[in-house]
Amino acid sequence: MLYTKPLPSATDELFERSKRMVIHVSTNGEFIPLKWNWPETWISVPAVFKDNFSSIYDFEVRNDDVFIVTFPKSGTTWLQEATWLLLNKLNYEEAKRRHLLERSVFMDISTLYGEQTNKGDSVAKAAELKSPRCIKSHLPAHLLPRQIWQKKVKLIYCARNPKDVVLSYGHFLRGKGAYNGSMEEFIDDFLNAETLYSPYWIHVYTMWQMRAEPNIFFTTYEEMKQNLRGVVERLNEFLEQPPLSEAQMEKLLNHLSFESMKANQQVNPTEVIKKSGRPGADFQFMRRGIVGSYKDELSVRNQQRINEWSEQYLNKFNIKMNDIFGDFQL
Repeated sequence: MLYTKPLPSATDELFERSKRMVIHVSTNGEFIPLKWNWPETWISVPAVFKDNFSSIYDFEVRNDDVFIVTFPKSGTTWLQEATWLLLNKLNYEEAKRRHLLERSVFMDISTLYGEQTNKGDSVAKAAELKSPRCIKSHLPAHLLPRQIWQKKVKLIYCARNPKDVVLSYGHFLRGKGAYNGSMEEFIDDFLNAETLYSPYWIHVYTMWQMRAEPNIFFTTYEEMKQNLRGVVERLNEFLEQPPLSEAQMEKLLNHLSFESMKANQQVNPTEVIKKSGRPGADFQFMRRGIVGSYKDELSVRNQQRINEWSEQYLNKFNIKMNDIFGDFQL
C-alpha cells in the first residue's frame, strides 16, 4: 500500500523551481530485512508517481534479476556498465551495438514523469529484457519492487558523498532544464528533502545497514575511484561469474575508465538527453568524474552546511561519514 501526503513546505516557489507538483510517499516496507519505521519514511516524488506506483511495487521479479540502485548522480552508469558486461561474458560487441539505456533499463523514469516523458513505458521495457536482467532504479528500499525482498534477488548499491552528489545533481537537473532555481536554491531544497528521491541520508543509510545481507552488494563511488580493480573483483564474485584473466581485467578497467566512459556514446547519455530539446548546448551528463569536486565548486559556507546536516543525521545512529565512505577527506 502506498501512503501519500503533501510536502510540509510545499509552496508556489517550490513548484516553480521543480517544474512539477512534489509529494511525499511511503509504504510499510514489506519483506525488507531491516527493521525500520518504513511507513514514516517519506520520500519526495512527483505527484504523478502515485498513479503509477503499483506497476513498480508489483513488478514480477525473476530469480536471476540484478537490480542496480543508487541515489541520483552516485556512479550509477559506471556500475551499470560494469555489471552488464560481467553478466554478459564481457560482450563488448553487443555493448557497442546497443545503448546502455536499452541494455539496462531505468525502470522508474516513466512512473515519475507520466505523459511528459518520451521514453515510453519504462517498467514494460524492463519486463521485456532478456535474462539475466540488469535493471536500474533510484528508488529507496521501501519503494522498490517488493519481490526483490521476498525472493532475495541480487541488489547492487553505490553511495557517493553528499557534497559531490548535491553538486552533480544540481548541475544535471539545471542543465537539462528540469529545475528552474539557482544552485543555492537547489542546495536548500536538497537539504530540506524537497528534491526528487530525497531525503538522501535515509536512502543511503538504510542500504548501508543492510550491506551484510547475502543478496546485497554495497560499494561507494569513492571506493570505485580508489580501487576499481578491487570493486570489479568483488562484484564479479558477487555475480557468481568465472574469475577474469589479467588480460580480461585490464581491458575491462580501461573500458570503465572515466575518460573512456565519457567518450563512449553507447554509455554516456548526453546526446540522447540533448535530443529531448530541453538541455543547453553545453549540457554534459558526465562532467568531471572525480572525488571532491565540491571543494572548488561549493562555497565554504555550503560545505559547512552540508557537513552539519550530515552530522546531525548520522549522530542519531552514532556513526561517522568515514564508517560509510572510508578514509577519504570528505
